[in-house]
This record gives sequence, C-alpha cells and structure tokens, in this order.
Amino acid sequence: MPAGTKWATVAVLLTFISAVGFFSLSPKASDTNPSALAGVSKRSRFDHFSAPHQASFKPCKLTRQLVRKHAANNTIIVAFANAHALDYTFNWLTYIFANNITNYLIGAIDRTTEMTLADAGVNCFSMYEGFSKEAAELPEGDLPFMSSGFLTIGRHKLDLIKTILGYKVSLVVSDVDTVWLQSPLPYFAQFPEADILASTDIMMPSHDDGGLEDPQVMGWEDLNIGIMLLRYNKGVIKFVNAWQRRLQQKAGQAWDQQEFNDLLRLNMFKNHFSWWDHTDRWERVYKPRAPLYNGSRVVWGFNHTVAVGALPVAMFANGHVFFNQKLHERLRSPLYVVHANFGPGGGTKRHKLRETQLWQFDMPAYYNVSRLLSFDIHPLPTPGDWSELPTRQRVRFHIRNVAVQLQQFWDAAGAAVALNRTLILPTFTCYCDELWYWALEVSPSYGCRWPGARNQTLPFACPHDQLINYLQLDDYPKRFGAAVRYRESTFLDNPRTPAAIKDGVARIRLQLPGQGDERLTQQVQQQQIVHRQRRSLLQAADPIVTQIPVAWSATEDELRDTLSQYKEHRLLHLTEMGHVVLNSYRAWDRRRSHASLDRWRFMLYASVD
Repeated sequence: MPAGTKWATVAVLLTFISAVGFFSLSPKASDTNPSALAGVSKRSRFDHFSAPHQASFKPCKLTRQLVRKHAANNTIIVAFANAHALDYTFNWLTYIFANNITNYLIGAIDRTTEMTLADAGVNCFSMYEGFSKEAAELPEGDLPFMSSGFLTIGRHKLDLIKTILGYKVSLVVSDVDTVWLQSPLPYFAQFPEADILASTDIMMPSHDDGGLEDPQVMGWEDLNIGIMLLRYNKGVIKFVNAWQRRLQQKAGQAWDQQEFNDLLRLNMFKNHFSWWDHTDRWERVYKPRAPLYNGSRVVWGFNHTVAVGALPVAMFANGHVFFNQKLHERLRSPLYVVHANFGPGGGTKRHKLRETQLWQFDMPAYYNVSRLLSFDIHPLPTPGDWSELPTRQRVRFHIRNVAVQLQQFWDAAGAAVALNRTLILPTFTCYCDELWYWALEVSPSYGCRWPGARNQTLPFACPHDQLINYLQLDDYPKRFGAAVRYRESTFLDNPRTPAAIKDGVARIRLQLPGQGDERLTQQVQQQQIVHRQRRSLLQAADPIVTQIPVAWSATEDELRDTLSQYKEHRLLHLTEMGHVVLNSYRAWDRRRSHASLDRWRFMLYASVD
C-alpha cells in the first residue's frame, strides 16, 4: 500500500474513533453487575484522538519492566489485535475500563494498531518489531478460521504467552471478540489450586451451582483458549514449552487450540473412546485419572503435571450458549464474559453483539436514521403436539415456517426499498437450530437441536445469520440491484437511538381491497411474535393502527403514493403486510438471491423424506 494511502486510511480511522464520543453501557451489562459500572465517566476515554506523527513514533517493546508495571497481584491480562480488528479492540476496552480493570496489555500486530492505541492512552506494545524472529510474518487484514494467517497468529500468541511467563507473571489471555461484563479475576481466585482455567465450547452445563464444569466435559468438547488463565509455575512452563514444540514440528499447519487440548488430555482420563466408537459423544462418561482431591472439579492433565479446570459455560458463555440458547437467562446465572464465537466472520459477530446491545462502538450517526421501516413478522403457530413430534416431522414444520417468514421478510424489504427507508430486521422464530440436518441424520434424539444442546428450548428467537446473509443486503448495488439498508432488530430498544425516532411512529396495516378486521387469521391471532422489548414501544396501550388498502401487485410508485401522507414520519411500522407483493419484485431478484443462504435456496422447497 502506498504510504500516502496508508496514512490517509489511518487519519480516517482516527476521525471515526474520535467521533464516537459517549459510550453508554448496555442495560445487560449493568444488570449483570451494577456495582462494576458505578462511577464510570459519562465521557469515553476515546474522545481525544489526534492523528499520530509517523516520524516521532517509536514502537514500545514488551519487557519485564512493562509487564510488571501494569500487572496486579502478579497477574496481567493480555489481548492482541491488528488494524482490521480495531473496532473490536475498543469495544473490548470499553468494558475493561467500565470494570475498573487496569492490569492489561494489548499486543499490536501492526504499526497502525500500536499508533492508534498509544494515541488513545491504551497500555500496548509492539508484536511486529523486536518481539520474535518471525515478526515479519505477522498477518494483516481479516483472519478467517483455519486460514494461514489464523494459524500464524496462533504461533505468535504462544510466543507471547511464553515470554510473559518467563517474566514469572501469571496471565489471562483474552480474544478481543469477547465482552467482559464483569471482571472474572475474583472468580478465578476461588480456585487457587488450578494452574490452568479455560472456557469451553460445550452446549449444556454439567452443573448450575456456579462452580467449575465437571471434568468430563474436557472429554466431550475442547477447551476454548479465547478466555484462559495460566498461572506461573514450573508445570505450566513445561506445558507451554511442549505446546510450542508441537506447533513448530507441524510447520505452521496446526491449530494452537487443538494442540493445547490434545496435550492437556494426555493421561487425564482412565478411559478412552476410539474414533470408530459411534456412541453419542455427549453420552460418554469420562473418568478422570487423578482429581486433586475427592469431589474436586480440578483434575491433573498433561501427564499429571498441570491442574486444569473448565470454566462454567453459563457464566463464561460461548456464542451458541449466549446468542441461541440464552442459557444465562434460563439459569439466572451471572455473566462474566461473552465470547462471540460460533459465527462465520467479523461482520456477523459485530451484528450479533449489536443485537444484544453489547456493541459500544458505533458513531452517533448510526442511530440517527431519518427514515425507518419496521414490521411485525408472523411465524406459523406452534403445533399442539409439538413436544411429541419426531425429529423428521419437526424439520418439515421448521422448513415451512422459515419459508413463511422469509416471504414476509422479502416483502418488507421490497417495501423498504420502494419507500427509501432503512429496514429494521425482524426477530425470526426457529423451530430447529442451525444444524437440524445433523440431528436428522446423525442424532435424531436431539429433536433438531444443535449437537450436544439437549436442553435447548424450542422454538427460539434465532440469530439472523441462520436464515439470511444480511451482510449482503446492501453491498455492490450496481451488480446486485437495489440495496436494502438495515438495522438490527433491537435498534429501537437501544438507549442511543434518539427518542424522536421512537415517538414519530405511524402504525399501518396493509390489506387487499375489501378486507376488514376479519382479515386477521387465526394464525396471527394466536401468535404475533414481536421482540418482547419492542412490544411496549410499537404496541402501546391503545395503539392507533391505520388500515390501508393496497393492490395485490402494486408498483413502487403506487405504494409510495398510498403511503405518501406518512413520509414525514421517521418510523413507519407495518403490523401486517397483507400479502402485498410489489410488481417490481422480480426486478431486484438478484439482491434476494445474493443475500439468501445457499442451504435455504435448495432446501426450503425440498421434501424431507
């Protein structure tokens, strides 16, 4: 990249960051631990950016003095990021500062990142200069799962861990796509006997008592090193050295997390299950070879040299447990950390965090939208014998239900384009989870749930990425036709959305000519699923809903003329689309095809035999 272009990009990025101003913490964060957020400044500490000076900037090297300066109780929290993930980094930092955590350091993978962080007064150091012999290999840009850049970062992360442990300091390693709703350090302190504590990707908890997970979950599923505590001692040093040798022997073709788990499991359990054993992996009973003491959930791993514990999944939530299952709500457990994994990429993770109001890094202009369109989506009512239906029939019903909702969605998207409004995405209802085809063919006993998620509640409000590729709703308009501008389904619930938008709502029910109130079908009467927080806003005590007749195949001009009296309203809410299909619908079929998920393109109308 030419130098001029590079620094122009940096200047734009810094202007964006300085414009953010006030970071208001979400209600979910404050509800989790009100005391943790008390006294937080009403101004962001990221409101003072100025463009860094390239000539005068000197990289900060990772040294023993730097680590000990910022460590507390001989423990340092470490994250790392490149310029592509700067917004995630500042979102992570927002919660770190809200919880008054100061013992942290962020490794900057590139110069742009370090300059931006340093200018914001963030504790950071260079991973690209003077850190390791392979610093020149540090990848830039997005790092898709299992890509060469992704695997390379794993090796450098291990270099970082080994270096800090060499300073005789314990460390907590955190990915920046996590949200720290409250400091987990006091929770870690409850288990001083553990050398290593890590989050897990299991789908259901083994206990709901607030303690660690049962050790056998480490046989069912891998520990996730996106949240991990490593306490300094000789056993951990020996383990990390062996971990690093494994990655070096496999010449950059190994995933650091997989090697981490394979090493920890050495002589951890008395019994083993071979790859050709076809019993349900989540029904297997793993017997720890050596718990630290009777009843302890901390066990010896790596040939009896390190004590390991699995953090409770309801309190250190992975992406599926948090976004799909909402396990913390069902168990009423306090949330410490949310990890936005189980997602296909950065844009998807960002959208999911916005949906749950855990994303604090949008400009004010994002919320100050001039013209919005929202609508009620009507899924099929739950069959009376749903709990008794076999998996195959559940899947058939789920596919029909998805088809009904997607048709309503695309009708509303067409109306949003015709009216030049930004569409507020609906809350989709799914009767099966994303991997229903796995349950259909491999594990029918799960009743079309995610493998291992036996206690998942069905139906549930499913994330948008299970049904549509929303990141492609508004890209490349010249190639794919009219762009569908959109906001997340919880947009109106966000305290940063101006009150003028919420107050300026017009509620409309579109109907075919000659239809009256009797038009409301039994389906709609039984089940109008609207986001529970939005219901109080868009369905007030005595809402005024205007019924407007619209032709079955209205043109865009006809729809605009019909609703012209409402063009000054900032929010137009359609309580029912009335099966209105725009005459110009086919003209932007390319957009619908582009933003539809492949599996739904060919599965929705196929029979499930």
